[in-house]
Amino acid sequence: MAYDLLVQARDLGLTPYGISFHVGSQQRDIGQWNDAIAKTKYLFTSLEEEENIKLTMINMGGGFPASYIEPTNSLQEYASEITRYLHDDFGDDIPEIILEPGRSLVGDSGILTSEVIMTSRKNNTALTRWVYVDTGKFNGLIETLDESIKYPVVAQGYEKDAKEGEVIIAGPTCDSMDIMYENAKYKLPVGLKSGDKLYWLSTGAYTTTYASVCFNGFPPIKTYYME
Repeated sequence: MAYDLLVQARDLGLTPYGISFHVGSQQRDIGQWNDAIAKTKYLFTSLEEEENIKLTMINMGGGFPASYIEPTNSLQEYASEITRYLHDDFGDDIPEIILEPGRSLVGDSGILTSEVIMTSRKNNTALTRWVYVDTGKFNGLIETLDESIKYPVVAQGYEKDAKEGEVIIAGPTCDSMDIMYENAKYKLPVGLKSGDKLYWLSTGAYTTTYASVCFNGFPPIKTYYME
């Protein structure tokens, strides 16, 4: 499809300039860029040889990860490997490169503060507590959908060696989807109670911008900037 679109652009009097791709948000597999660059090189070569269309730019989009609970390679390692992939396919004739590394730039800079509304157990023998907080999937934590992004969560006012137990963390709305972590086996202090603060770390990306406006009557989350 990309091949046909670029040929059509040329035929309509436009100047085909480059190709954009995106390997997936929070992409922890650097090899995904290798596959995408190889396919892009094939298009560059085919278009020039068959249609006399010479492209000069690749927009690699985003995908560079932030630091959540699961470990990631450093941005320097991403840069080194992607540069190697480019040289493998393009030699010394590397096109103009555009990147959109938004998450990796701002993700680790944000902290979302929530307050515990209540804790409960579903029955007298339940081993896992439910922790309900005043911020949920619809108030800035939509990327916990399917538990795809696992934010570090820290309880304020408890020692590091405080006794902990497994919890399910849910938001404040009546929507059954408003459960952030049910299978991830998060642990929080056993003494956690209503009014305690939870800090969600690395929430600088896709939180306030994804938050709903007055869903279930809850106002948008407030944002504060610190220099």
